Amino acid sequence: MLDQNDMMLLKGMVESVMDEKLAGMESSILAKVDEKLTLTENLILGELERTRNILEEKIQKVHQNVDELDQYYRIKKLEDSNQALYAKRLDNLEDRVTKLEMDKRRSSLQVTQEASEM
Repeated sequence: MLDQNDMMLLKGMVESVMDEKLAGMESSILAKVDEKLTLTENLILGELERTRNILEEKIQKVHQNVDELDQYYRIKKLEDSNQALYAKRLDNLEDRVTKLEMDKRRSSLQVTQEASEM
């Protein structure tokens, strides 16, 4: 049989071996957890990059649409301004034609009156 000292020595050896095995298992588990965390982090970063690219493309399309609308409104404003100028010129031309027609009638009436007086 084993005496008390042998039992204590055996107990110490078993505890030492168990501590070493537990330390090895712990470091192995921590290494695997770190590996999985790194993989997960890389997946998340990849998905964020993909989402960022999609959003940047959509923002670029919105900017292009805004630029097109801006050009459209500038053109529309110029067209409206041109139409207003043409309408004003047409009104002036109509006034001039009306005045010429009235002057022609007056001179025609004067000629008729002078002829009838003679």
